[in-house]
Amino acid sequence: MERIGILGNKTMPYDFFLEYLFDRPLRHKKMFGVDSYYIEEKIVFALRYKEDAPHDNGIWIASKLEHHKALKKEINGLRPIQTYGIKTWLVLPEDFDQFEREAAQLATLIKKNSSLVGNIPKPKRKRVK
Repeated sequence: MERIGILGNKTMPYDFFLEYLFDRPLRHKKMFGVDSYYIEEKIVFALRYKEDAPHDNGIWIASKLEHHKALKKEINGLRPIQTYGIKTWLVLPEDFDQFEREAAQLATLIKKNSSLVGNIPKPKRKRVK
């Protein structure tokens, strides 16, 4: 099933998920070749679709390690990201049977500002010249 949509002139994966969150103040940023989204200072999720490396395609969810167990109870199908070995992120893989239903559940958690979803990134160090 093709899950690529158009947002302006840019191709964006899983645009249906962005539609669930249209009323949130999302800020877009590229990260590791994926489209990541922030709400205020908190990184909340990223959307990844790569034809040449599909094993981690889906919705990446930023979360603290201590929240992973509870988040997996709320959202079926979550698993760790394999590509980069990032421990504080989970993925809802696009090939999960109930992908769109669980994505809607995730959007509900984000709209409720659930403490299970999102991380505040560590400040970047200034480079010494």
